[in-house]
Amino acid sequence: MRRRQIWHGVEVRVADRYFPSSKTRSGCGELKNDLDLSTRTYACEICGLVIDRDLNAAINLARWQPEESSTVTPLVPTRAALLSTA
Repeated sequence: MRRRQIWHGVEVRVADRYFPSSKTRSGCGELKNDLDLSTRTYACEICGLVIDRDLNAAINLARWQPEESSTVTPLVPTRAALLSTA
């Protein structure tokens, strides 16, 4: 994945698997602990935001910043590496 990250010039950030991206409301930041997996859309009682669960998680993950920055060493693609990913 790192090789493709460098090749395409994008940043890949990996959040902790227990980061509450769906349960944290993107509007006000409050945590909703009692959110079932079957709930696809919900309304925030605090700020009034009504949002799709997946969109809410995507917004939260886009805003998420890692606690410590990782440095990535650029890889120089070789012909063999390019052929193996085709």
